[in-house]
Amino acid sequence: MAEDNSASLSTLVVTGQQTPYIRLSETATKTDQDLLDTPFSVNIVNQNFIQDLQAETLADVYPYIVGLSQSGTNANSFTLRGLSSSLQNVQIDGLPGLASRFGSPSTANIERVEVLKGPASVLYGLMEPGGLVNIVTKKPQAEAQTSLSFSGRSYASSDSGFGSDVGGTFTYDSTGALTEDKDLLYRFIGSVENIDSFRDGVNDNNLYLYPTLSYQINPDMNATIGMEYIRERRDADDGLVAVNNDITQTASLSTRYQRDGDSDNDDGLTLFGRLENQINDSTVFRLNLRSVYHEDERELYENNAVIDATNIVDSTLRRRDRYQVNKRQYHFFDANLSHKFETGELFHNTLIGINGGFERADFDRKRFGPTNRITPNLNVFNPTSDSGTPLAQDSGNHRITDNYNLGLYAQDTVDLNDYISVMLGGRFDTQRTRFVEKNVGKDDEFQKQNTKKFLPQAALVFRATDEISLYLSHSESFNPNSIESRNADGKSFDPELGKQNEFGIKAALFDDKLNFTASSFKIIKTNITEKDSVTDENRLVGELESKGTEFEIQALPIENWQIRVGYANVDSFISHSLDSETVGNRNAFAPKHNGFIWTRYNVPQPVWGGKVGTSLGLNYQSSQYTSSDKEKRVELPSHTRVDLGFYYDIKQYRFALNIENLFDETYYTGGSNDSKIYPGDPRLITMSFKTTL
Repeated sequence: MAEDNSASLSTLVVTGQQTPYIRLSETATKTDQDLLDTPFSVNIVNQNFIQDLQAETLADVYPYIVGLSQSGTNANSFTLRGLSSSLQNVQIDGLPGLASRFGSPSTANIERVEVLKGPASVLYGLMEPGGLVNIVTKKPQAEAQTSLSFSGRSYASSDSGFGSDVGGTFTYDSTGALTEDKDLLYRFIGSVENIDSFRDGVNDNNLYLYPTLSYQINPDMNATIGMEYIRERRDADDGLVAVNNDITQTASLSTRYQRDGDSDNDDGLTLFGRLENQINDSTVFRLNLRSVYHEDERELYENNAVIDATNIVDSTLRRRDRYQVNKRQYHFFDANLSHKFETGELFHNTLIGINGGFERADFDRKRFGPTNRITPNLNVFNPTSDSGTPLAQDSGNHRITDNYNLGLYAQDTVDLNDYISVMLGGRFDTQRTRFVEKNVGKDDEFQKQNTKKFLPQAALVFRATDEISLYLSHSESFNPNSIESRNADGKSFDPELGKQNEFGIKAALFDDKLNFTASSFKIIKTNITEKDSVTDENRLVGELESKGTEFEIQALPIENWQIRVGYANVDSFISHSLDSETVGNRNAFAPKHNGFIWTRYNVPQPVWGGKVGTSLGLNYQSSQYTSSDKEKRVELPSHTRVDLGFYYDIKQYRFALNIENLFDETYYTGGSNDSKIYPGDPRLITMSFKTTL
């Protein structure tokens, strides 16, 4: 295994291009380890597949990532392996710090997406145990190239007729060398969006800028610096509400309960830098830096509670006046050294590193309820009145949380012989949290919390043949409990812990024309705080369990035919709680089944001097709940969505027609209890054009 570095890529044909099946992952081990030798489940979505789907945001790709379920509209609104995610579970080039909160990240600067399943804290620090979504961004290239792309879209459904709600996206992407020796490279990507939703009165108006410079300091050392600027303006939309907790008792899919002018806005500025030094043939040093300054502003009459009525049509929605400004800072780094060496007959691929940083969350709630100041309530099915009496600003609730995190990690993959390798790893992590609450007319309240934790990791890989491997792995995660959650003695709680055991098999057959991954896993998340209904004190008693199996296949049966198939069966539930009646309840947005089939065929002969291709995708998700609380949750029904695509390439031009949700299926992509339920897009037609200069 140590000397088999030849197969790094295989090819899947796409309309005149070669789409690589990637055999190396930046995310899984932070080393150049073949995925067949990696004892974890990793799904990779590359740029050409994103383009084939005409995906404008990362969330547009979610239906084709096995084991992932969308749970809302925010950047981290998804579950992996049946468990919810935090902002730390979405990273950019291996570091946390999203520059946007209210929307899923734009694909304009995405080279590929790597999804590492299960706990990833040993290499990446605190996060939820379901897995990590790592966005690998586009890099400067030595070969000069400029592309212009435009897409126009319109819904074509009973809720939004063709031409009623339209939108467009324009993207400019230019890269090349700034010096004759090609040591200094640049890339600049700019994208603008103006998109109407099928939801009444909802529009997105967004701007994205991504300039990057790369400098080859010497043959063995490269440095990259860059910036991300994001400006997003959205009409606030809290979705539908369900009367009697019944999804069949909602208004039409386009109904919106917010006022004209209610908004969710994001502004983000990111500065980043990377350094890679190939010290010798066996040793590589990498340094990664990322600083984010982000502000989001939410001003709206938000959905608060459904008031059921005996006569369903008389049911009303109570709203709440909210105006909140959140300012976030992320300053993180990762420095690691990978080294390959031999001890006797054993071959080692070793990684040691340190990462961490500072994060500030400054939340200023300027207006917040009480709900009775908004009058009258809105009729759920006919929200004709929008009047209300806004509160006087300021509500006097201003919270600032500072987190300082530092972790030391080490990992060693040892080839015992040509067939068996062992991976051992560990992390020692410390976190200091300082919290201050500023309330008008009261003294400031201060709290501090210190957390230390050691996390182990171990795995075994059996390379049955050059094309097939089996693995066993154990991995762990941690996530500090809220600093505001204290026990009866006023002390902070131990962090939440996640532990996973996984068994899997991987295969890369027939010169990588058939690639297969299957795994079986069990994750237990412990140290969850709950409030005792008798003593009104917080206690560490909660536990979640998630177990299941999943597989993914990528195949090239013949030269011009490509197939992707994925399926996950996940049982995710509350395994321990103070409230015995909740034990066994399924976790929120944890469908038992989800899967997809996607295929593309390219006509081998030229058509009108160009190349023609077509794709068909089907994605299925079984029923799921908006909450694990049986009294509040709404069951969202299963659905099957069909997507269709047509492509035509001629010279440097590319034309595409995509129809998402071909049969106009009604489905739901997230929400919270019965008062915030987000419907998925009805039938959507997108026409796109791209030219390479």
